[in-house]
Amino acid sequence: MIEELGGDFFQHLRGFYYTAKTGSIRKAAQLMNRNPSTISWQIRQLEQQLDTVLFDRYMKRLRITPEGERLLTWTISTFELLRSMKSDISSPSGVLRGTITISSNLPFSAQVVPIIAAFRREHPEVRIKIRRALPYETVEDVASSRVDFGLTAITREVPNCHMEELFISQPLLVAREDNDFGLPERPSIDDLVRLPFISFLGENMEAGGDPYFETSLASLSQPLQTVLSVNNYHLMLRYVKQGMGVAVMDELCLIASKYGNLGEGLRSYPLDDLLPPVHNGILLRHHKHLSPQAAALIDKIRDELKDGLAKIREMAR
Repeated sequence: MIEELGGDFFQHLRGFYYTAKTGSIRKAAQLMNRNPSTISWQIRQLEQQLDTVLFDRYMKRLRITPEGERLLTWTISTFELLRSMKSDISSPSGVLRGTITISSNLPFSAQVVPIIAAFRREHPEVRIKIRRALPYETVEDVASSRVDFGLTAITREVPNCHMEELFISQPLLVAREDNDFGLPERPSIDDLVRLPFISFLGENMEAGGDPYFETSLASLSQPLQTVLSVNNYHLMLRYVKQGMGVAVMDELCLIASKYGNLGEGLRSYPLDDLLPPVHNGILLRHHKHLSPQAAALIDKIRDELKDGLAKIREMAR
Protein backbone atom coordinates (compact mmCIF):
# COMPACT_ATOMS: atom_id res chain seq x y z
CA MET A 1 0.00 0.00 0.00
CA ILE A 2 1.28 3.44 -0.94
CA GLU A 3 0.77 6.08 1.71
CA GLU A 4 -0.91 9.29 0.58
CA LEU A 5 1.32 12.36 0.61
CA GLY A 6 0.50 16.01 0.12
CA GLY A 7 0.87 17.21 -3.44
CA ASP A 8 3.63 19.63 -2.49
CA PHE A 9 5.64 17.14 -0.43
CA PHE A 10 8.47 16.90 -2.97
CA GLN A 11 8.67 20.68 -3.26
CA HIS A 12 8.94 20.82 0.52
CA LEU A 13 11.82 18.34 0.33
CA ARG A 14 13.54 20.51 -2.29
CA GLY A 15 13.24 23.55 -0.05
CA PHE A 16 14.61 21.55 2.86
CA TYR A 17 17.50 20.20 0.74
CA TYR A 18 18.71 23.61 -0.41
CA THR A 19 18.35 25.05 3.08
CA ALA A 20 20.37 22.18 4.53
CA LYS A 21 23.11 22.49 1.89
CA THR A 22 23.42 26.28 2.12
CA GLY A 23 22.62 26.72 5.81
CA SER A 24 20.40 29.64 4.90
CA ILE A 25 16.73 30.05 4.00
CA ARG A 26 17.59 33.20 2.06
CA LYS A 27 20.21 31.42 -0.07
CA ALA A 28 17.88 28.47 -0.61
CA ALA A 29 15.15 30.86 -1.78
CA GLN A 30 17.55 32.47 -4.24
CA LEU A 31 18.55 29.10 -5.70
CA MET A 32 14.92 28.01 -6.03
CA ASN A 33 13.65 31.41 -7.22
CA ARG A 34 11.20 31.56 -4.32
CA ASN A 35 10.46 33.94 -1.48
CA PRO A 36 12.21 33.16 1.83
CA SER A 37 8.79 33.01 3.49
CA THR A 38 7.82 30.20 1.11
CA ILE A 39 10.89 28.14 2.06
CA SER A 40 10.24 28.74 5.77
CA TRP A 41 6.66 27.54 5.34
CA GLN A 42 7.82 24.43 3.46
CA ILE A 43 10.20 23.48 6.27
CA ARG A 44 7.50 24.02 8.91
CA GLN A 45 5.14 21.80 6.91
CA LEU A 46 7.76 19.06 6.79
CA GLU A 47 8.39 19.30 10.51
CA GLN A 48 4.67 19.00 11.20
CA GLN A 49 4.21 16.02 8.85
CA LEU A 50 7.27 14.22 10.23
CA ASP A 51 6.63 15.31 13.82
CA THR A 52 10.23 16.37 14.37
CA VAL A 53 12.58 19.38 14.38
CA LEU A 54 14.83 19.62 11.33
CA PHE A 55 16.79 22.74 12.23
CA ASP A 56 17.85 24.36 15.47
CA ARG A 57 17.17 28.07 15.22
CA TYR A 58 19.51 30.18 17.32
CA MET A 59 20.53 33.84 16.86
CA LYS A 60 19.00 33.80 13.36
CA ARG A 61 21.25 30.89 12.39
CA LEU A 62 20.15 27.45 11.27
CA ARG A 63 21.89 24.31 12.42
CA ILE A 64 20.63 21.01 11.08
CA THR A 65 19.57 18.49 13.73
CA PRO A 66 20.44 14.77 13.71
CA GLU A 67 16.89 14.12 12.47
CA GLY A 68 17.49 16.68 9.74
CA GLU A 69 20.73 14.91 8.74
CA ARG A 70 18.83 11.64 8.38
CA LEU A 71 16.14 13.31 6.30
CA LEU A 72 18.81 14.89 4.09
CA THR A 73 20.20 11.44 3.30
CA TRP A 74 16.71 10.15 2.49
CA THR A 75 15.97 13.26 0.41
CA ILE A 76 19.05 12.79 -1.75
CA SER A 77 18.25 9.11 -2.27
CA THR A 78 14.61 9.92 -3.09
CA PHE A 79 15.44 12.40 -5.83
CA GLU A 80 18.14 10.12 -7.23
CA LEU A 81 15.58 7.34 -7.45
CA LEU A 82 13.03 9.62 -9.14
CA ARG A 83 15.64 10.75 -11.67
CA SER A 84 16.60 7.13 -12.38
CA MET A 85 12.95 6.20 -12.83
CA LYS A 86 12.45 9.06 -15.28
CA SER A 87 15.52 8.06 -17.31
CA ASP A 88 14.50 4.41 -17.37
CA ILE A 89 10.89 4.98 -18.40
CA SER A 90 11.72 7.62 -21.02
CA SER A 91 14.36 5.42 -22.68
CA PRO A 92 13.09 2.87 -25.21
CA SER A 93 14.34 -0.67 -24.71
CA GLY A 94 18.06 -0.82 -25.47
CA VAL A 95 18.41 2.96 -25.93
CA LEU A 96 20.12 5.08 -23.29
CA ARG A 97 19.20 8.74 -22.89
CA GLY A 98 19.78 11.50 -20.40
CA THR A 99 22.74 13.13 -18.72
CA ILE A 100 25.68 11.67 -16.79
CA THR A 101 27.60 13.92 -14.41
CA ILE A 102 31.10 13.00 -13.27
CA SER A 103 33.63 14.59 -10.94
CA SER A 104 37.21 13.54 -11.58
CA ASN A 105 40.76 14.55 -10.81
CA LEU A 106 42.71 15.56 -13.91
CA PRO A 107 45.12 12.58 -14.10
CA PHE A 108 42.23 10.09 -14.01
CA SER A 109 39.92 12.05 -16.33
CA ALA A 110 42.69 12.40 -18.91
CA GLN A 111 43.19 8.64 -19.04
CA VAL A 112 39.51 7.73 -19.54
CA VAL A 113 39.00 10.05 -22.53
CA PRO A 114 39.06 7.19 -25.09
CA ILE A 115 36.72 5.11 -22.92
CA ILE A 116 34.15 7.88 -22.56
CA ALA A 117 34.47 8.81 -26.25
CA ALA A 118 33.75 5.20 -27.24
CA PHE A 119 30.76 5.09 -24.88
CA ARG A 120 29.38 8.31 -26.41
CA ARG A 121 29.66 6.86 -29.90
CA GLU A 122 27.71 3.79 -28.75
CA HIS A 123 25.05 5.92 -27.03
CA PRO A 124 24.69 9.20 -28.98
CA GLU A 125 21.62 10.31 -27.01
CA VAL A 126 23.55 10.44 -23.73
CA ARG A 127 25.03 13.75 -22.67
CA ILE A 128 28.10 13.66 -20.40
CA LYS A 129 29.31 16.41 -18.09
CA ILE A 130 32.75 16.11 -16.48
CA ARG A 131 33.91 18.43 -13.71
CA ARG A 132 37.65 18.49 -13.16
CA ALA A 133 38.30 18.55 -9.43
CA LEU A 134 40.90 17.81 -6.80
CA PRO A 135 40.29 14.57 -4.89
CA TYR A 136 38.75 16.30 -1.86
CA GLU A 137 36.42 18.23 -4.19
CA THR A 138 35.35 15.00 -5.88
CA VAL A 139 34.58 13.51 -2.47
CA GLU A 140 32.38 16.53 -1.68
CA ASP A 141 30.66 16.31 -5.08
CA VAL A 142 29.87 12.62 -4.60
CA ALA A 143 28.82 12.87 -0.95
CA SER A 144 26.41 15.73 -1.73
CA SER A 145 25.05 13.95 -4.85
CA ARG A 146 26.12 16.85 -7.03
CA VAL A 147 27.36 14.24 -9.51
CA ASP A 148 26.44 10.66 -10.40
CA PHE A 149 29.87 9.32 -9.50
CA GLY A 150 33.50 10.26 -9.11
CA LEU A 151 36.70 9.01 -10.73
CA THR A 152 39.44 9.85 -8.32
CA ALA A 153 42.30 8.82 -6.06
CA ILE A 154 42.22 8.47 -2.29
CA THR A 155 44.64 7.26 0.37
CA ARG A 156 42.10 6.58 3.13
CA GLU A 157 38.43 5.70 3.53
CA VAL A 158 35.86 8.39 2.81
CA PRO A 159 32.80 8.81 5.09
CA ASN A 160 29.41 8.11 3.49
CA CYS A 161 31.04 6.95 0.26
CA HIS A 162 32.29 3.71 -1.26
CA MET A 163 35.34 3.37 -3.49
CA GLU A 164 35.33 0.56 -6.04
CA GLU A 165 39.05 0.22 -6.56
CA LEU A 166 40.23 -0.26 -10.13
CA PHE A 167 43.98 -0.06 -9.57
CA ILE A 168 46.65 1.10 -7.12
CA SER A 169 49.22 3.73 -8.05
CA GLN A 170 52.47 3.87 -6.09
CA PRO A 171 54.00 7.12 -4.79
CA LEU A 172 57.14 8.33 -6.52
CA LEU A 173 59.87 10.89 -6.06
CA VAL A 174 60.62 12.58 -9.42
CA ALA A 175 63.94 14.30 -10.14
CA ARG A 176 66.12 15.20 -13.09
CA GLU A 177 67.87 12.17 -14.50
CA ASP A 178 71.22 13.94 -14.14
CA ASN A 179 70.52 15.21 -10.62
CA ASP A 180 73.42 15.55 -8.19
CA PHE A 181 71.44 14.69 -5.03
CA GLY A 182 73.18 11.33 -4.65
CA LEU A 183 69.89 9.50 -4.17
CA PRO A 184 69.81 5.73 -3.65
CA GLU A 185 67.43 3.47 -5.56
CA ARG A 186 64.93 3.70 -2.67
CA PRO A 187 65.24 7.06 -0.88
CA SER A 188 64.89 7.19 2.90
CA ILE A 189 63.37 9.85 5.13
CA ASP A 190 66.87 11.23 5.71
CA ASP A 191 67.23 11.61 1.96
CA LEU A 192 63.90 13.46 1.65
CA VAL A 193 64.54 16.06 4.34
CA ARG A 194 67.67 17.35 2.58
CA LEU A 195 65.99 17.86 -0.81
CA PRO A 196 64.42 21.01 -2.30
CA PHE A 197 60.76 20.29 -3.15
CA ILE A 198 58.33 21.53 -5.76
CA SER A 199 55.07 21.02 -3.86
CA PHE A 200 51.41 20.96 -4.77
CA LEU A 201 49.68 24.25 -3.93
CA GLY A 202 46.68 23.87 -1.66
CA GLU A 203 43.32 25.56 -1.49
CA ASN A 204 43.38 29.34 -0.97
CA MET A 205 47.05 29.54 -2.00
CA GLU A 206 48.19 27.55 1.04
CA ALA A 207 51.36 25.54 0.61
CA GLY A 208 51.30 21.95 1.78
CA GLY A 209 47.94 21.25 0.17
CA ASP A 210 49.01 18.17 -1.71
CA PRO A 211 45.80 16.13 -2.09
CA TYR A 212 47.61 12.80 -1.71
CA PHE A 213 50.55 13.00 0.63
CA GLU A 214 50.30 16.09 2.82
CA THR A 215 49.38 14.09 5.92
CA SER A 216 52.19 11.57 5.56
CA LEU A 217 54.82 14.11 4.59
CA ALA A 218 53.74 16.44 7.38
CA SER A 219 54.36 13.67 9.91
CA LEU A 220 58.08 13.48 9.13
CA SER A 221 60.43 14.28 11.99
CA GLN A 222 61.79 17.27 10.05
CA PRO A 223 59.82 19.57 7.71
CA LEU A 224 60.52 19.36 4.01
CA GLN A 225 62.19 22.25 2.26
CA THR A 226 59.66 23.66 -0.20
CA VAL A 227 61.17 26.05 -2.75
CA LEU A 228 58.15 26.42 -5.07
CA SER A 229 54.43 25.52 -5.01
CA VAL A 230 52.11 25.16 -7.99
CA ASN A 231 48.68 23.57 -8.42
CA ASN A 232 49.40 21.56 -11.55
CA TYR A 233 51.49 18.41 -11.87
CA HIS A 234 52.53 19.24 -15.42
CA LEU A 235 54.03 22.50 -14.17
CA MET A 236 55.69 20.66 -11.29
CA LEU A 237 57.52 18.47 -13.78
CA ARG A 238 58.59 21.48 -15.83
CA TYR A 239 60.21 23.05 -12.77
CA VAL A 240 61.80 19.73 -11.82
CA LYS A 241 63.24 19.57 -15.31
CA GLN A 242 64.70 23.05 -14.77
CA GLY A 243 66.59 21.66 -11.80
CA MET A 244 64.73 23.67 -9.15
CA GLY A 245 63.98 20.64 -7.03
CA VAL A 246 62.16 17.32 -6.81
CA ALA A 247 58.45 16.45 -6.69
CA VAL A 248 56.27 13.78 -5.11
CA MET A 249 53.42 12.30 -7.13
CA ASP A 250 51.92 8.91 -7.79
CA GLU A 251 52.52 6.97 -10.99
CA LEU A 252 49.18 7.90 -12.55
CA CYS A 253 49.91 11.60 -12.10
CA LEU A 254 53.33 11.09 -13.65
CA ILE A 255 51.86 9.27 -16.64
CA ALA A 256 49.19 11.93 -17.15
CA SER A 257 51.55 14.88 -16.72
CA LYS A 258 54.55 13.98 -18.89
CA TYR A 259 52.84 14.10 -22.29
CA GLY A 260 54.93 15.16 -25.25
CA ASN A 261 58.66 15.02 -24.53
CA LEU A 262 58.30 16.31 -20.99
CA GLY A 263 59.12 12.88 -19.54
CA GLU A 264 62.55 12.82 -21.17
CA GLY A 265 65.39 13.54 -18.81
CA LEU A 266 63.42 12.65 -15.67
CA ARG A 267 63.91 9.82 -13.22
CA SER A 268 61.49 8.44 -10.65
CA TYR A 269 62.28 6.75 -7.33
CA PRO A 270 59.78 4.52 -5.46
CA LEU A 271 58.47 5.84 -2.14
CA ASP A 272 56.11 3.01 -1.24
CA ASP A 273 58.19 2.26 1.86
CA LEU A 274 57.47 5.76 3.19
CA LEU A 275 54.11 6.87 1.80
CA PRO A 276 50.71 5.16 1.35
CA PRO A 277 49.63 3.88 -2.05
CA VAL A 278 46.97 5.76 -3.96
CA HIS A 279 43.71 3.87 -4.52
CA ASN A 280 42.15 4.85 -7.85
CA GLY A 281 38.62 3.95 -8.76
CA ILE A 282 34.94 4.76 -8.93
CA LEU A 283 33.61 6.72 -5.96
CA LEU A 284 29.91 6.38 -5.13
CA ARG A 285 27.79 7.72 -2.32
CA HIS A 286 26.39 5.05 -0.01
CA HIS A 287 22.89 3.90 -1.12
CA LYS A 288 23.32 5.70 -4.44
CA HIS A 289 20.54 5.20 -7.01
CA LEU A 290 22.24 5.24 -10.39
CA SER A 291 20.47 6.16 -13.61
CA PRO A 292 20.62 3.51 -16.36
CA GLN A 293 23.06 5.61 -18.39
CA ALA A 294 25.37 6.22 -15.41
CA ALA A 295 25.36 2.53 -14.52
CA ALA A 296 26.18 1.62 -18.13
CA LEU A 297 29.13 4.02 -18.25
CA ILE A 298 30.47 2.67 -14.96
CA ASP A 299 30.26 -0.86 -16.42
CA LYS A 300 32.20 0.36 -19.46
CA ILE A 301 34.95 1.98 -17.37
CA ARG A 302 35.14 -1.06 -15.10
CA ASP A 303 35.49 -3.41 -18.07
CA GLU A 304 38.08 -1.30 -19.90
CA LEU A 305 40.24 -0.85 -16.81
CA LYS A 306 40.01 -4.41 -15.52
CA ASP A 307 43.74 -4.79 -16.21
CA GLY A 308 44.43 -1.83 -13.94
CA LEU A 309 47.40 0.43 -14.36
CA ALA A 310 48.81 -1.76 -17.13
CA LYS A 311 45.91 -0.60 -19.32
CA ILE A 312 46.63 3.03 -18.40
CA ARG A 313 50.28 2.62 -19.36
CA GLU A 314 49.24 1.08 -22.68
CA MET A 315 46.82 3.93 -23.48
CA ALA A 316 49.47 6.52 -22.57
CA ARG A 317 51.95 5.25 -25.16
